Amino acid sequence: MNKEFDTELFRQAMAACTDGLAIADASEPHLPLIYVNPAFERLTGYTAGEVLGRNCRFLQRDDSNQVGLALVRAAIEKGEGCVVTLRNYRKDGSSFWNELSLAPILDPSGKISHFFAQLNDVSGRVATETKLLARHKSLLARKRELELLALRDGLTGLYNRRAFDEQLEREWNRARRDQSPLSLIMIDIDHFKRFNDTFGHPAGDHCIQAVAGIVQRCFARGSDLVARYGGDEFVVLASAVSRKHAQQRADQLHAAVKALSLETPVQVPAPVTLSVGVATAIPLQRKSPEDLLDAADRALYQYKRRHRAQLEQIAAARTSSQRLLERIAAASQ
Repeated sequence: MNKEFDTELFRQAMAACTDGLAIADASEPHLPLIYVNPAFERLTGYTAGEVLGRNCRFLQRDDSNQVGLALVRAAIEKGEGCVVTLRNYRKDGSSFWNELSLAPILDPSGKISHFFAQLNDVSGRVATETKLLARHKSLLARKRELELLALRDGLTGLYNRRAFDEQLEREWNRARRDQSPLSLIMIDIDHFKRFNDTFGHPAGDHCIQAVAGIVQRCFARGSDLVARYGGDEFVVLASAVSRKHAQQRADQLHAAVKALSLETPVQVPAPVTLSVGVATAIPLQRKSPEDLLDAADRALYQYKRRHRAQLEQIAAARTSSQRLLERIAAASQ
């Protein structure tokens, strides 16, 4: 095969290729194009006469901050090939995604004489990938939303018991590493069953929601976790809070609930009151989160017992006073 035939065969093959092809002169600092095939002209809208002698960066116009361009520059500096996807622009200003394959061509001495580029319009593929990526992100967002809902109580919007149990385990381990106090406050609405039976479940739901809002406002630090523990019970996990500080905040909660005015479907004459148990611990190796829960539960029970005894004393004093008044009234007749 003679050289002329070989060259003509090369030209025909390049011209017949359906992908855009281009050759740049590596001996010139700005790598001017010395050849483009007809597919290049069809793809870009530029004729060979308009592009020969120019660097192919005109295809990016002002869109020069693409990651792929940095990869191309690095490959040229190293004398290596690369495959990147770039956003290019046709002569009419319309954009397309170009999968650019770049390869060095060596002369007989082994020096890079030219760079060979293959251009392939992959706009359809990129559009499909973009849609799939957007769908994937949407599914991930929906998954996170469902996971969050699974950790929330439907009535109050507070965290539920599952979320609390998971957080208690994490905070216990963290407090054990830091040797910092961890406080747990258990809260119970007094005589809630009687409240529900007397005023009905809609009023009971309103009561739970109102108390939940107050508990959340009283324990609003970023490190506080407020959860509905079940029914009319709430629990608060307060990290790095001493027993004294936790008790002070529990007292503030009492005061806030005492001032509560319920907006319920029926008139509620009796004030809402809470029983609160506070426990604090600096976790030790031989202890567990359940020990803190048990301590808070015992504190809650003790509070209820003291509160009940106080109410009984008040009731007894009222009864005694009433009897005295009755005797005085009878004696004066």
